[in-house]
Amino acid sequence: MKTVLTLAICILSITWSFAQNLNPDDQLLFAPQQPVPPKQPCVTLSNNKIVCGKADESGSKLLSVFKGLQYGQAARWQSASIFDEYEPNGFEAQQYGARCPQPLWNPKNQLRGAEDCLYLNIWAPADAIENKSTLPVMVFFHGGGFVAGGADKFYHTADGELIDLYTGRSLSADQDIVLVTVNFRLGILGTLATDGITGQEPENGGNYGFQDQQVALQWVKKHITSFGGDPDQVTIFGVSSGAMAVGLHMFSAESSRDLFRAGIMQSSVATYKYRSKEEGRDLFHYYLKCLRAVIRNPDSEECALTAQLEDLEKATTRQILVAQGLLQNMLFKKGVFLSALPGSIAFSPIIDGSFLKEQPDIQLRKGSEKPLLLGFNKNEGVLFANFIDETGKLNTVSYNGILSRDFEESMLIMQRGGYGAQTPAAHGLRKKTPATALANLIGNSAFNCSAMSANISATSPSNNVWLYYFAQTSVANMEKPPSNPAVNNVCGPHNEWDNSCHASELPFVFNNMPPNASEDDVALAAEMSALWAQFAKTPREGPAKDWKLWEWPKIGNPANFNVLQGTAETQTYEDLFANSDCTFWLGEIIEKNVNAILIPTQLTEE
Repeated sequence: MKTVLTLAICILSITWSFAQNLNPDDQLLFAPQQPVPPKQPCVTLSNNKIVCGKADESGSKLLSVFKGLQYGQAARWQSASIFDEYEPNGFEAQQYGARCPQPLWNPKNQLRGAEDCLYLNIWAPADAIENKSTLPVMVFFHGGGFVAGGADKFYHTADGELIDLYTGRSLSADQDIVLVTVNFRLGILGTLATDGITGQEPENGGNYGFQDQQVALQWVKKHITSFGGDPDQVTIFGVSSGAMAVGLHMFSAESSRDLFRAGIMQSSVATYKYRSKEEGRDLFHYYLKCLRAVIRNPDSEECALTAQLEDLEKATTRQILVAQGLLQNMLFKKGVFLSALPGSIAFSPIIDGSFLKEQPDIQLRKGSEKPLLLGFNKNEGVLFANFIDETGKLNTVSYNGILSRDFEESMLIMQRGGYGAQTPAAHGLRKKTPATALANLIGNSAFNCSAMSANISATSPSNNVWLYYFAQTSVANMEKPPSNPAVNNVCGPHNEWDNSCHASELPFVFNNMPPNASEDDVALAAEMSALWAQFAKTPREGPAKDWKLWEWPKIGNPANFNVLQGTAETQTYEDLFANSDCTFWLGEIIEKNVNAILIPTQLTEE
């Protein structure tokens, strides 16, 4: 053993000596000159605290990236406050922070997320920090139905590769933007219409997750200058429920007014009817009974007959999430199953009349005071219909049950072309089920006409609203492919039905494309990320000057419209309003539907 060790030392010594011998050109052998790696970026915040991140050389310019930076602190079911008292020697912000607790449908499943979850991530050009620039700032709120998701997300490519989606590798580096992505509380932990064990009405109306977003924006306003950003040039943007939150900030929360200057709503149910204070309290009392049942028996399938307020404080995170799942299961039983139609999101924010003053669509229809870019995708309803169809329970009876639950005048819908249970299969959805009818219903009522109602009650076209229609085929699986082999992967990468599903614009907006993306897709992604960034830079002028005047319907409409698709596609979609059946969905015929959007007064009858 001693001989072997001695030999090894000799070999190492000879190798080291040989590497140090100079060649005739006075160069070290086996020691080529290596590029010096960029130093770790550290910034001093406005309160003189230091945070340190990582350098990222993967994009077109050097970025400084700060992940898992705590911005807020909050006790359970209490309002959040700014956190910025980092340790004196520099807070290391190099890994994504924990997501907020995710849904737990099975009591035996692994717990995902943690209640300590108020973290944000920042991508900033390194030279902007060094030069103390004042770049525009874009703050992103993720989707997930107010119950799931986080500030980081990975998607599946066609060959199964996972790609980090919400990064600023392109958006920040190519467009000179400071990008911020935010975690916020979700589910019952994010919306509860009472204040812990006191039973008192909370100042934020129970909207803890939404108020978290405000705290994140306050943190940005206080500290973003240290990252080369301008606190007076903040644009908030989001997808799905994140876009719905943008609408609430813009049209319902006066306390958000000074925290940003423009908004972008992607794939949003813009005219969603949120719970009232009374409905929030009803759900709260129902949840308390479910929590009591879970504390007694984690496998309980029924909520208890009585409730105990103190359970809110003593319950574990797991018990809270299991009770949340039990409550949703009970709602499924009462409503057949959730349908993604208005009224179907169990834990959406609450319009309490004070913190959130009114339904946001009221002001949206009148016009937007702040610049607004909003839009939707060609096949928004397909993802939801396919998900529901995967259960194998979607048939004429269950489909009609969905309509009867969500709409008082359901027969008016069933008798209309495209929404009847016998609508022929399309979009790759399964035959012999009403999946296509449900896709049409969700797409038109919840997304298409919802977005096209912007400014529709105004007396003149708006120069402050820009509407887009995304028509490119999906390049990624935003959600996991169906587990049922009988159900087609209708929203998968480059699907054969040319579906552009819910949230499929995200890889294009962030310009984080799969390796095998076509030239057409790559070019469109570069264009879209530039449009989003330009809107953040010049919101009053809009994303581009070549967007055409939107002329349908003839009165009270957004002034600017554009179709976002590859150069191979030439369709203009000038009949989009009519083909989406918006006169029906925005007209008198739907007046008595409790969860439908309000009636504009200027649409002509058919």
